[in-house]
Amino acid sequence: MRTNLIVLLSLGLLFGLTGCAPKAVSQSDLDTPEYHFRLGVRSMNNGDYETALTAFQRAVDLDRKFARGWSGLGLTKAYLGNSAEGKDDVDKGISLASKDEVVWIFRGRFWTVSRDRRNWLEKAEDDFRRALSLDPGNEAAEYYLGEAYFYSLNFQGAEAQFAKVVSLKGELAGKADEMWSLSQKIVRARPGTEAGRQIAIKPEITRADLAVLFAEELKLAEIFERLAPPSGQPAFQPPSAMTTADQRTVPADVAGQWAEPWIMEVLDLGVFEVDPSGNFFPSQTVMRVDYAMAIQRILITATRDASLETRYFGESPSRFGDVPSSHFAYNAMALCAERGIMQADLMSGRFDPAGKVTGADALLIIREIQSSLRITF
Repeated sequence: MRTNLIVLLSLGLLFGLTGCAPKAVSQSDLDTPEYHFRLGVRSMNNGDYETALTAFQRAVDLDRKFARGWSGLGLTKAYLGNSAEGKDDVDKGISLASKDEVVWIFRGRFWTVSRDRRNWLEKAEDDFRRALSLDPGNEAAEYYLGEAYFYSLNFQGAEAQFAKVVSLKGELAGKADEMWSLSQKIVRARPGTEAGRQIAIKPEITRADLAVLFAEELKLAEIFERLAPPSGQPAFQPPSAMTTADQRTVPADVAGQWAEPWIMEVLDLGVFEVDPSGNFFPSQTVMRVDYAMAIQRILITATRDASLETRYFGESPSRFGDVPSSHFAYNAMALCAERGIMQADLMSGRFDPAGKVTGADALLIIREIQSSLRITF
C-alpha cells in the first residue's frame, strides 16, 4: 500500500512538472528576447518563416511578457496559414504593451496577411492609425497601411500611401517605390472586373488566370463577334486553329476545375490549345512566349489575315538579342513587338521568352491588344 502511494505521488509530481514548462534560461549575452526578436523580424520580412517562428518563440520563452515577441509570433503564424493561433498571439502582444506602436503595426499586418474576416481592412486601418497616434509619421505604419489598401484592391489608395512613404526617405522608401510603381501600373491597366483586380496583384499568372482575363477583361467572344465577317460569308479560321477534334471535349485536367467555363470558352475560340495527350495544364505558369503565341492567334482570327502567322520568320538580323528568327515562336514575338503589344527590353533588346508575366503586365497587354484592334468597351 505504501509502495502504491509513493508511485502515485511520484507520477503526480512528474505530471505537474511536465505540464508547466520551465522558463528558458539565457545561454549567452546575445541570447536575449530583443536579439531573437530582431532576427525574427529580419527572417520574416525575407520570407524565411520557419526561422522567424523559431526566433520569436525563443524570445517569448526567455520572457513570457515580451509583447513584441508575441506579436511577431502571431504574424508569422498568419504567414504560415495558422491564423487562428496567430490571432491569440497578436492579441496577447496588445494586452501586454498597448502603448507600444510596434505591436499595433504587427496586428495591422496580421489582418492584411490573413484576410480571413469580412471587415479585415477596417481592423487593419484601426490598428495602423493607433500606431500612428502613438508615433506620428511612423514609416512602417504608413507603408503597411499601403499594403492593406493594395491587397484590398484599392489601388488608388495604395498608390497615394506608397507615395507618402517614398517622400519620408526612410528604410522602406525603396520597397515603397516598387509598390508605388506597381499600383500605378494596375491603375493604368484599368481592371474592370473583380477577377481582373484579383489577378492584377499576382506576381505571376497561370494559364487558367489568362483564360479568365481573355474572357472577362478582353471580352474575346465579343471582339470576335464584332469583327466577324458579313452574314453569309464563312467564318475565318487561322491554319493553327483548324482541327478535326471535338472542341467541346473537356480536357481531363480542366473538368471540375474552378476556371472550367472560361477555359472552355477560350478553347472554343481557338486562342489556346491542349497538348497531344489532351491536357490543358491550367496551373502552369504563363511565360512571355506563351502570351505572345496566344496573342498571335487572337490577331489572326480577329483580322482574318492568315499571313500574320508566318510574316516575320527568317528576318535578318533578328530583332531580338536573345531569340533567333528561326525560333518556333519568333513570328508571334515579332508580331507583338511590331504592334506595340509586347516589347523587348529597351536596353538589351532581349524579349525574354521564358520570363514570367505578372498580373499587372497581363492586364496592360490586354489594353494594348484592344488598342491594336481599335476596340473600346
